[in-house]
Formats: sequence, C-alpha cells, structure tokens
Amino acid sequence: MIVFSYISYMEKAIIVCRCSTNETKQDVSRQSEELIANYSNQYDIVKEFTYYQSGTKNDEVNKEILDYAINTGVNHIIAIEISRISRKISSFALFLEKCNDHKINIIIDNFKLHTLLPTGEINAMVQTMLSIASTFASMELSLIRERLDSGRKKFIKGGGKLGRKVGSTKMPKQLLAEHSDVVKYLRQGQSIRNTMKLTNKSSGTIQKIKKLITKNLAA
Repeated sequence: MIVFSYISYMEKAIIVCRCSTNETKQDVSRQSEELIANYSNQYDIVKEFTYYQSGTKNDEVNKEILDYAINTGVNHIIAIEISRISRKISSFALFLEKCNDHKINIIIDNFKLHTLLPTGEINAMVQTMLSIASTFASMELSLIRERLDSGRKKFIKGGGKLGRKVGSTKMPKQLLAEHSDVVKYLRQGQSIRNTMKLTNKSSGTIQKIKKLITKNLAA
C-alpha cells in the first residue's frame, strides 16, 4: 500500500514595524506582536523589519525591505498602517510600483487591504484607496509639524527658552555609563540600525555614543 503525504507550504511574508523616535502612542514591539498574532497562521513570516525612524526619511530602509523581499521570494509585505511604510506620497508610490512589478502583495492591516488579488493581478480599487490614504498620511504629518511649530512660537513668545537647561550637558563618561547597552552592542560590531532594535534607543543617541567611543579609542 502506497501512502502519499501532502505538505502544504505557506507563502512567505515579512512584517514592517516603524515608529518615529518622538511617537508616544506607537511602539514597534506592539506592532510586531499584533501582526504576528494576526498573520502567523496564514503566512510563513520569514523576517521582521522593526526600527525607529521618521517616515519621511526611511527610503534607505524601504530599499532594504524591497531588496530582501525580491531576493528571497517573499509574497507579502505586512504593515499595521500605510504610514508605517512611508509618510511621503512619492516614496510610497515608488514602493507600491516596485511591489507590483515583482508580484509582491502589500497588506495594510488596519483596513485589511491587499494590493494584489489572489490571482496576482493588481487590485485597482485598493491601490486607489491607498494612494488617497498616503495623501492623508502626508497631510497629517504637515498638520503635526504646524501644531508643534505654533506651540514652540507661543512658548518662546511667553518667555520660554528651548534647548537644554544651563549646566545640564552630560560629561562623556556619564553618557557612556548611562548607555552601556549601546556601548556593548557597538563594540560587538552591531550596526546602528541593529543597535536601535536591540536597545529601543534612537538613532541620534546611538550615533552620539558611537562618536564618543571612536574619540576615546583614538585618544
């Protein structure tokens, strides 16, 4: 008697979780947990891209995501919302176009939108909706900036002063001690991006510590 065994292979997917360093209502670990819970039973999640960076300055990371997806045969790229991929209309449009060219489906979780149909054809209605959503994401960022600028001007007009308080500058040794986890990973040869993920600290902080380490080694 011959027994045939059938193995079903799940399509490959990657998840993208991004936060700006000044966001208080978002957290990459929360995004990651939510997406894994929602999609790990549908797809083989082969990689997570989790990082802290402005959605207007993440073109380099998006290129890395696309290159990985194309080179490893990923079928789906999943994000909580469109702004997690980019807050720039032009950047998102380019990202979407390249995904279409390589038959990679983008899933936007908060609206359960798929850019490609199960047949692999472009889902024209969804892509139109995402183009509009991308515009709103960009407008939202502009409004946030306007509110922040208005708040700063009002604060200064009322006699307030921006920046660090006089005498609050920390000494290099104090900074290195406070960020010993960053020091450890950088000395292990970890990249700035990996160190950001491992420590949940901003790119600016890690670059500052890296400069201090380099300066101390050169001294």
